[in-house]
Amino acid sequence: MLYPIFDELVSLKSKASRLVLATNRMTSSLSTGDRSSPFRGQGLEFEEVRQYAPGDDIRNIDWRVTARTGAPHTKVFREERDRSIILCVDVNATMRFGTRGTFKSIQAARVAALLGWQANMNHDKLGACLFGDVSHRVLFFHPQRSRKSLWAMFKQLSNKAINAEAPVVSLEDMLTSANQSVPTGGLVYIISDFSGVTEGFKQQVRKLRKRCDIVFIPIDDPADQYIPPLGFLSFLTASHDKISIDTDDDAGRQAYAAQWLKSRQTLQKIATELSINMVPIATNSDVFSTLFLGLKQAQKRGAKK
Repeated sequence: MLYPIFDELVSLKSKASRLVLATNRMTSSLSTGDRSSPFRGQGLEFEEVRQYAPGDDIRNIDWRVTARTGAPHTKVFREERDRSIILCVDVNATMRFGTRGTFKSIQAARVAALLGWQANMNHDKLGACLFGDVSHRVLFFHPQRSRKSLWAMFKQLSNKAINAEAPVVSLEDMLTSANQSVPTGGLVYIISDFSGVTEGFKQQVRKLRKRCDIVFIPIDDPADQYIPPLGFLSFLTASHDKISIDTDDDAGRQAYAAQWLKSRQTLQKIATELSINMVPIATNSDVFSTLFLGLKQAQKRGAKK
């Protein structure tokens, strides 16, 4: 099964209520006025004036400072507010891979469904950003408190009529788009195999992290980390080229494992530097229990800061 089943994503609602939406800052309110938020937006308590960033409310632009500096500046408030949850889901062809348990694309969709249902139950605004083999390469659903974004995400994730030959949309390109669309103060989950961690990706993550909380959820298949000796195997690359690899070659297997480890260490370093929680999920693990425990641990780490 390469594609998630719509009905399965809907059925995950029964488990979602036990999840905890992880944050590494002060917990935001589940409904408007419940408690003070650490993020900035329209509210009661003025905090500062800073340079305008995409996603800021244009109604808060400080025109005097803007005129004096020649660059747009906005007033910043500490606000009592609800939170926007944004689920960024990798739907590139590289996610349709799996050797044990299920495919990465299925596991990613299940994670998105659980988080989406939990946000909906908490009356948070839910939005999504799907990137890869979709009609617009980066497809953004604006946050809504209704289930419209949730249904739209389920429908797209379970859609089999996609362009399998579409070029890969990188994490950097997705984040460039997200930085223009994600509202300030949101909680952003990035669900991907993180196969393309570049310096540009780090720069875009840093930019988004200034305005939002972020959680990395890497989806891993055991074969991503280690290839057993199985003779010659054929693979389809991200650029749709077919290559053959002699998996009996010890040096080749070691180089493959070292490359994956280096990439994951780079991702972990970025997460540590920017205070981003990371919850890895394997294709052969129980998605609910792994996500539940990972988010609980992330919440404890956030409470200590």
